Formats: sequence, C-alpha cells, structure tokens
Amino acid sequence: MIWLKVKLDHIGIVVEKLDKEILDFYQEAFGCLKPKHFQAKDADEEINYVYLPFSKGDNYVELLAPVRGPCKDFLKEKGQGTMFELCVEVDSMKEFYEEMKKRGITLVDSGGRSLPPEKPYCMIPGDDNKYAYLPTDKTFGTTIELLERVKWKRETYWGNEGEA
Repeated sequence: MIWLKVKLDHIGIVVEKLDKEILDFYQEAFGCLKPKHFQAKDADEEINYVYLPFSKGDNYVELLAPVRGPCKDFLKEKGQGTMFELCVEVDSMKEFYEEMKKRGITLVDSGGRSLPPEKPYCMIPGDDNKYAYLPTDKTFGTTIELLERVKWKRETYWGNEGEA
C-alpha cells in the first residue's frame, strides 16, 4: 500500500450570514487576515463564502453562507457553526484517484456522483484548481474535499498582505 501525502488546506464552516460580527470573531480570536469574498452560483446551488487566512502558514477558514441548494439544507439540518467540509491538498488528483480505486473507493463530485478515471476531478468556473470528494459512506459521514492546486499561490487571493 502506498501512503499518500496530503496537506490540510482549509476547514469549511457553514454560517447563516457573513456579517461583521462573525468576521470580527475570527480576526480577533485567531488573527485571521483580511477576508476575501466569493460567490458560487449554478442551477443547483448558490453560496456566498469568504476565506479568512491565518497569519501563519497557508491554511484558512472558509465560511459558507448558503442562499439555496444542498448546503442550505445542511445548514437547516445541522445549524450554524457546523463544520461543512475538511479540505486537503493532494499533489496529483489522478494518482490519488488511482490509489483510492485500488482500495475500492471511487472519488465523487460535490453531488456524490462518481468521477470517471479519464477526468477524476471537477472544476469551478473561473478557478483553475481541480476538486473531488471522498464518498461520505467511506469517511464515516465527514465531507472531505480533495484539492489539486494548479497555479494558485497565497498571493492569488491575498497579495503580499501581512495585516488584518
């Protein structure tokens, strides 16, 4: 068995709204730097979210405020402040996919649909990174997002900022 190397990238937490109070909490409690706001919207889902980078290292907290879709259902069921996902970075999505297949696990997309070997990842419009998920029936219910960075660097989102 090959031991795959992964790196913790971020933890996603679902919240009702991205207001000043919640952003201030993360900045004051953990020294998170200036937040970067995003929106993901497609036919199935709409989510407003923010990345709050820690001042040390490349990790960050991702706060997700769903408007509609499965993430909104998750918020209603589990409540604000619940971990939505754990994201780990992999060097090669293809190699990770192949190793998981050997272990009887097929990577899936965010909707839980199996990904094919010829394209073992999905992409977000406007983002060059590759994403996939481990099926929750294999992770004991935890949503684990896999990420292969293509061109991304910390400066992509935050520049060379060192101030909150």
